[in-house]
Amino acid sequence: MPADPLDIVASTADAAFGTDEEGSIVIWNKAAERLLGYDAAWVLGRPCHDVLCGRDVFGNRFCGEWCPVERMASRHEPVRHFELSVRRESGQLLRVGVSIIVVPGPKASQYTILHLLQPLAAGEAGAHGQAAPAAFGPSPPLGAPPPLSPQGRNLTAREIEILRLLADGAGTEAIADSLFISVTTVRNHIQNILRKLEVHSKLEAVSFALRNRLI
Repeated sequence: MPADPLDIVASTADAAFGTDEEGSIVIWNKAAERLLGYDAAWVLGRPCHDVLCGRDVFGNRFCGEWCPVERMASRHEPVRHFELSVRRESGQLLRVGVSIIVVPGPKASQYTILHLLQPLAAGEAGAHGQAAPAAFGPSPPLGAPPPLSPQGRNLTAREIEILRLLADGAGTEAIADSLFISVTTVRNHIQNILRKLEVHSKLEAVSFALRNRLI
């Protein structure tokens, strides 16, 4: 059985996020929040290219609806380490090294692309931390939280809270520490979430919650 991408993200201290086969962000850990400035609540469910707006080493637009990384993943081709300038929440550019891990999903057409980010020397694009072009301006403010979908009525408030923490890349022990409950209790909550949503993995549960605006 393939590893759950949420467990992989929880095991790394690097800034990391995951996208599904449609290019939507489904995982965004705390290290990614610190590095790029975007709150997980704002980015989850959004297209990756709308958030990062990445440019290659020549300044050409790399991220877009036709993402080369997504196309390589769909063809089961390995994606080698590469460098990218990405947009921070402030609108400034940050030069990062990107490593990719593609985790297969329950179906042949499903997969999660994990992006591990390492800031490169000097931090922001160029030595002077230049602001991004107008098209790369600061992100719009976070709006009001979406209403609870009917699909989520069987979930308790604690279970929705755990789903949010899972999407943030938190592992079982981190969730237990954050909520002041035991690891066993967290595992029981996760099993209840999987049963209620009729899914088979934590990532599937988070993806379902994002699609149905539960978190």
